[in-house]
Amino acid sequence: MKIVAVLLAAGQGKRFGEKKQFIRLKGEPLFQYSLNTLNKLDFIDEIVLVLPQEDLGRINPPSFIPLKKVSGGKERQDSVYNALKSIQNADIVIVHDTARPFATEKMFTQSVENVKKGWDGSITAYPAKDTIKKVKNNQVLETIDRKNLYIIQTPQTFVFEKLLDAHEKAKKENFLGTDDASFMERAGYKITVNQGSVLNFKITTKEDLVLANCLVKKI
Repeated sequence: MKIVAVLLAAGQGKRFGEKKQFIRLKGEPLFQYSLNTLNKLDFIDEIVLVLPQEDLGRINPPSFIPLKKVSGGKERQDSVYNALKSIQNADIVIVHDTARPFATEKMFTQSVENVKKGWDGSITAYPAKDTIKKVKNNQVLETIDRKNLYIIQTPQTFVFEKLLDAHEKAKKENFLGTDDASFMERAGYKITVNQGSVLNFKITTKEDLVLANCLVKKI
């Protein structure tokens, strides 16, 4: 069984103000944290690192697992699709945002185990703890029951051929999604969850970077 991991590091950093995937935490670029975690997993056969076109030539990270670099696209889903099209004969594919440097080995392992059990996909998530309200034009419209609400993260793991099929359908129908599971859901595939964590947060703002620096100092 061939398992391939896709690491997304192709963002332009428009909201952040710079390409956050290359910002250094404790001496290493942000994307390297995810790469280091994958290199501890002996079931990963190949890594696809998705980078901005202009950075393909200069980024050559160390990896024990065979690694190839692919150019990203305009949107996140374009970057994932470029990576999927570069993969040959895979059974399972893992997709992870390198802006989440604290994803654990357990998250990757559990997601793969769930797919091996027969699920079409498994996404890292944890139950919502805060009260959730729907707001429009600064007016609170309703309080949403959080009992069945989950905070969704990556890694997300799927049957390779099914994820490729779901992406191609979304591309044909001009559907824009915020994560890969949304494409799978639209295509009718069955997705489950594996255990996430509040520590597996996505670095989106400068404040998130402050938290990340505090965390790495304790590791």
